[in-house]
Amino acid sequence: MFKRFWQRMNDWAAALNMDDPHGDYLIRLEDRVSRLERAIEGLGTMPEPETTGSVQDRIRRLHH
Repeated sequence: MFKRFWQRMNDWAAALNMDDPHGDYLIRLEDRVSRLERAIEGLGTMPEPETTGSVQDRIRRLHH
């Protein structure tokens, strides 16, 4: 199935005079993976929520 997909892409690329559909696809895929990796790294640096103290204390910390 995947082989047929790439063959059809090659056929369309030839018809539209595209240079390298595989390379373009892989470059876009690499960009998306890089963005996701940066987003995941950012999730690891988020501070842990503080659950100690009263509700009023936690609200005050949010506003400061």
